[in-house]
Amino acid sequence: MAERLIKQAANNTERQETYKYQLGRYRKALKEEFYFEAMIIVYSMLEDRLKAFLYYVGAFNNRNTLKVSNKTKTELKMLLYMECGEKSKFSLTNISGKINLVKAIINWAECSNEPLDSAYLSCLKLMVEGVDIGAIRECLENLESWLGYRNEVMHAAMNKNLDALYNGLDEKVELGMAFARELDSYVKLLKKDNSVRKMLKMGNG
Repeated sequence: MAERLIKQAANNTERQETYKYQLGRYRKALKEEFYFEAMIIVYSMLEDRLKAFLYYVGAFNNRNTLKVSNKTKTELKMLLYMECGEKSKFSLTNISGKINLVKAIINWAECSNEPLDSAYLSCLKLMVEGVDIGAIRECLENLESWLGYRNEVMHAAMNKNLDALYNGLDEKVELGMAFARELDSYVKLLKKDNSVRKMLKMGNG
């Protein structure tokens, strides 16, 4: 993985400070109609909440990495291939990779009735079953649609009709934030349980 160009938050205090500041910037951007900046902040929050979801299901050893833990990589790769096929790319460095793995985990947890010979998968299934899987699935589907809209705005804004580009842009930005907050509510449930990380002795670094 390429070396990071911007220093990571070192601890929970710094992370909370960054979140508070960016939420303030988001509110100010909406008020001043700087919708592109607001959308960038929303996108960052969405990706962060997906990463947090995967953190609590044991995908990462710590909060400052996107490298999949060796403790869970084999099982998570299997779940992704079951969902998306063996030719799918197993990478969590972008938002689509994170979404695909979350979808693979929740769909497997809901549908699998086979005996489990993995302590990790047994624990993971029980943990995920404690969250509203149907609601998460719906949120992810809505989120993927929102990301398609966001990509058009961010990558092709110079080729759009101005009225069409800005019509409803504020509402779309706020909708993205609603999805981020919804994802955060599921992350909080996983954090409260925390059974997977405890079982794997991963800590909460």
